[in-house]
Amino acid sequence: MAGDYHCAFCETEFHQEDGDDDPNCPTCGQTESVKPVDDFALVSDIRRQWYAVFAVLFVAGAAFAAYQWLAVSR
Repeated sequence: MAGDYHCAFCETEFHQEDGDDDPNCPTCGQTESVKPVDDFALVSDIRRQWYAVFAVLFVAGAAFAAYQWLAVSR
């Protein structure tokens, strides 16, 4: 399967022409961490969305804790 691939282990992007169904990374030799570029972009977008959700929840929790601390200290 020819196409562009991304190795999640060593963060290398490469193009493979031959019809190998299980491509090896040319840098580290991994096969399990190699994904087609389009699939990797989707996973990366999903992770980025979860990081944004956790950041918003963290900020909201910190604001609530600061509000409670200020209300108790009065």
